[in-house]
Amino acid sequence: MPGCTLEREVDGGTARYRVSGKFEGACAWELARRLQEEPLHLVVVDFSQVSDFVDYGIAVLSSAMLTMDKRIELRGLRQHQERVFRYFGVEPAAASRDAELPIASAPLAAREVH
Repeated sequence: MPGCTLEREVDGGTARYRVSGKFEGACAWELARRLQEEPLHLVVVDFSQVSDFVDYGIAVLSSAMLTMDKRIELRGLRQHQERVFRYFGVEPAAASRDAELPIASAPLAAREVH
């Protein structure tokens, strides 16, 4: 049984990934793969529905994010997770403040659930 669920929505030129469940290594590898293959340059990853974080998952995702040429905004992180992202070279709070991505409330153009 998978530890997490990843949902992808597209609104205009922004892709939004909603993560729910337990964010562990396998989930992080899958999310990193999807982000790497994401054709859109603006991406929001929403962790607000994650019930449990494994720091290894953050390490995996951070490492992948550092190699991507995308604007990725991380949302819904708790203080500990933000700190762990920073340990691995990703500044989630600064990225959120600096990269205010336009997320419209209009109906979504596409939705993919896995």
